Amino acid sequence: MIHFLTRIAFQLSALALCAAPASAEGDPRAARDTIALAPVDTVAPSTVVESPYEFTSGTLSLPGTLTLPRDAGGKIPVALIVAGSGPTDRNGNSGGLMRAQNNSNLYAILAWELAELGIASVRYDKRTIGENLKKVDLQGTSIDDFVDDVTAGAKALAADARFSRVVLLGHSEGAELVLQAVNRGAPAAGIIMAAGAGRPIRTVLREQLSRQLPAAEIAKWDSAFGRYLRGEEPGDVHQALRPMFLPQYRKFMVSWVKYDPASEIARVKVPVLVIHGGRDLQVSKDDALALKAAQPAARLVFIPAANHVFRATISDDRMAQLPLYRDPTIPIVPELAPTIAGWIDKLP
Repeated sequence: MIHFLTRIAFQLSALALCAAPASAEGDPRAARDTIALAPVDTVAPSTVVESPYEFTSGTLSLPGTLTLPRDAGGKIPVALIVAGSGPTDRNGNSGGLMRAQNNSNLYAILAWELAELGIASVRYDKRTIGENLKKVDLQGTSIDDFVDDVTAGAKALAADARFSRVVLLGHSEGAELVLQAVNRGAPAAGIIMAAGAGRPIRTVLREQLSRQLPAAEIAKWDSAFGRYLRGEEPGDVHQALRPMFLPQYRKFMVSWVKYDPASEIARVKVPVLVIHGGRDLQVSKDDALALKAAQPAARLVFIPAANHVFRATISDDRMAQLPLYRDPTIPIVPELAPTIAGWIDKLP
């Protein structure tokens, strides 16, 4: 699986946590700094209807879930929900090591809330999830393949007579993918960039790592990253960062570092909604402001209490935030779905 994660800083926190005698749930900071809200269910509510939805991208069939309002009548808007980085599935959950950090069910909960507001959605498993992982050549995979998948999904929905218009909704790395897809011709009435980077990923990663590693380790990372991109052995680097330098992922990272979100959003011709959480520790306010500056027509919405997975917190402490990535019963911030649905309803 691809582990070039904007969540790499949280991997460092999780490794430190594993060595500690207490769990994150037992950390008094988590209890003190989390905003208490009523828990949500981990299955779809009775107000929505879900069914399998699959579309083809190249030689792959990407499985997904279609969520509709139970009382939907006539054509309604549909959002294609595009997941963030790493082995993140259609619901917003990760397997393997990252499962300890990301079992948030974010995309499923968001889909249900959007349906209750009259917006259909399709969320899908990326090509590096499930059975498709056996079919793809990871060493030959680039970010363009994921952009092509978004385009394929958008075309499938645009051809579906049940929907009035298609919106691309990307979270984290997915925000970058929907932006590139629409600039390459994906049919969409608008795009939503939720917790997306506004600066090149190399800059964002370095900023994240600098908050947790000493300067000497960052200097090692700088050198190792440059060597890695050139096809050389990375050399000495902090052990928690070694998964970033596996040879089979080099092509993906080389293609990713070439992407500049500000340059990309400056070219976009459809309406853009940028949503940023004030407690997001993975992308900063600077990223959201960079996107807005490059595309002044974009609507920028700040949700002050939201973290990267749009859970409410008053803390900027990584360890205190970890439980918010791990508990699928914690509701998403109440502003998120209405902000998205209201913006979609006003599109031409």
